[in-house]
Amino acid sequence: MNPCAWRRLPGFAAALGLLLAGCAALQDAPRLAYQCPNALGFEARLYQDMALLEGLRGHAVLERMPGSAADGALRYADTTVQAQFGLGVEQRLVRLDYTRIPEPVYCERAPAAPGAATMPVRAHGRLGPRPLPPFDPDAPVQTNIRIGDGNNGPG
Repeated sequence: MNPCAWRRLPGFAAALGLLLAGCAALQDAPRLAYQCPNALGFEARLYQDMALLEGLRGHAVLERMPGSAADGALRYADTTVQAQFGLGVEQRLVRLDYTRIPEPVYCERAPAAPGAATMPVRAHGRLGPRPLPPFDPDAPVQTNIRIGDGNNGPG
C-alpha cells in the first residue's frame, strides 16, 4: 500500500465520524433546556409517543397522553408526574404536576445563546427510542443452515 495513503487515513476516519455524528443528530429530537424554581433544571426531548427528561436527579420517560389540548400544549405523563409543554405566550413554560406535591411546578425555557434561533416546542417527527426486549433464551434462532431441502452435497 502507498505510504501516503496511511497519512490520509486518520483524516478520512475523522470526516466519516463527523458525517455519522451529524446524521445521528439530525434524527434525534432537539434538547430543550428548562429552569425551575430553587435553581433546579432539566432537559427534555419530545417525541411523538414519549418525552425523555434528564435532570440532576436522574431521568424520566413520560408517555404521550392521548387527545389534543385546547391550548396546544403537549401532554406527557407517567405514574409520578404529568408534564404540559408549550404553555404561555411564547410557549416558554412547562407545567409539572407531581403526585406527591399539591401545587404545580412551573419551569421556564432557558434562554438561547446570543444570536441563536429559539426552537419551537413541538414533538419530533418520529417515535422515541425504545429499549430492546429482554433476551429470551428459548426463542427460536434463525440460521442459514438448511436440512432436508434436497441435495445438500457439494457441487
